[in-house]
Amino acid sequence: MITIDDVLAKVKENNIGGEEVIRKAYLLAFGLHEGQFRQSGEPYISHPLYVAYILACTYNDVETICAALLHDTVEDTDITIEEIEREFGSDIAGLVDGVTKLKGMNFSSKSEKVDANTAKILKAINQDIRVIFIKCADRLHNMMTIGFKSEFKQRENALETIELYVPLAYRAGMYEIKKRLEALSFKVLNPVEYDDVLKKIKEYKDANADILEETINNIDSSLKDNGIKGRVTLRVKEVYSTYKKLNNYHRKFNNKDTNIVTLEAVHDLFAVKVVVDDYLDCYKALGLIHKECKVDNNRLKDYIAVPKTNLYQSFHSVFFANTCLVQAQIRTKEMDMIDTYGLPYYIYSSNKSYKEIEDDIKEKLQFCKDLAFLSEYSSRNESYVRRVKMELFADKVYVYDKIGRLHELPLGSTPIDLAYLLGDDVGNSLRSSVVNGIAVPLDYRLKNKDKVSLIKGGLPEDWWLDCVETTRAKKKIREYKQTCN
Repeated sequence: MITIDDVLAKVKENNIGGEEVIRKAYLLAFGLHEGQFRQSGEPYISHPLYVAYILACTYNDVETICAALLHDTVEDTDITIEEIEREFGSDIAGLVDGVTKLKGMNFSSKSEKVDANTAKILKAINQDIRVIFIKCADRLHNMMTIGFKSEFKQRENALETIELYVPLAYRAGMYEIKKRLEALSFKVLNPVEYDDVLKKIKEYKDANADILEETINNIDSSLKDNGIKGRVTLRVKEVYSTYKKLNNYHRKFNNKDTNIVTLEAVHDLFAVKVVVDDYLDCYKALGLIHKECKVDNNRLKDYIAVPKTNLYQSFHSVFFANTCLVQAQIRTKEMDMIDTYGLPYYIYSSNKSYKEIEDDIKEKLQFCKDLAFLSEYSSRNESYVRRVKMELFADKVYVYDKIGRLHELPLGSTPIDLAYLLGDDVGNSLRSSVVNGIAVPLDYRLKNKDKVSLIKGGLPEDWWLDCVETTRAKKKIREYKQTCN
């Protein structure tokens, strides 16, 4: 079992600080949870300790770790948020409140209760994004110990994890936690498919082991010969991600009466990850790989110049290693740490407190802007949660505006949706749109990598409401119409 000494050792190792207040939070949680036990029979304090340990391992700050230790106290003991605030301040109390489920309320159904608690979490995230870190770490430990629950509860929790906590972890860039949540949930929901895909990946990896090892060694030698310091490793795609990609291919190819899809179709099943010291070395390493390997020119992506919407940065390129497709992922050490640990490490590496960097985060992360908008304009819990899942968690389309900025929109969005994302003045004056150099109607459904130019000189029309996908666009169109009437 994880102890407070383990947590403090990791805090010290990662130079997080605040050991005294963390120990103080632990002692309070230990006393409040004394006599309580988990379904496994372990003392209940083992759970908040493990959550705090996960957060310490992933470079979270002292307030987040303290809140993790206290995260179940208000829900399961007699202490109040006000008492926690008096002892630990408003930041820690706010985080504890954000992750605490509603109690003392009468709900007409279980679904109403679930929606109310989900809405509370989402609105707490809108106030302080660190709530995501605690909730995802909390869910990770619960999924790690899910075997003590009934089969029904296991499936219920796993489904909720896939639908809510995996997307939240992705939005915060927390790749390491995201992939563990996916694997644990997938194994509960589809154990047969999990074992089948895992077996296929192992067999395909074993069949290509020699060529993969040779490829890694060749790239490593080439880097050294050209004076580039770096680390070259092999990354194998996770089971759940592979399963999803195979299913997508099946759906695509079934339209052509083809049912056979093998792992050879998954271009990023294997990735050679190249982590270098310097920004410019990323470009040099890419040049060396392209010089020495047969490259798939259609799959080059520069997420360094144009980061993903969750701060992810890396070069992606695909090349042939004999008959095997391999993806090259090239990045700096800093980019790799942010890829692994996400927003917590971004905050940590800034050498600033969360409050000092909060505005910068909310400006950089489109997720924060979209969640803030939905939180402001949604009153009913059910519709709010549904819109968040539809617009922020469902399939996305990624497009560029005319100056090369990358934007994320729900699948099915139109140039009108993009216009209102860019600003009310852009949307309310939109006349026409040009995509990839070709004029398209305003109800055109945007596709990945589209380059969109928006032409001003028009006014919103009633039919726009029938073709937009985002709450933002619908709201702003209606507001404009009401103003004119």
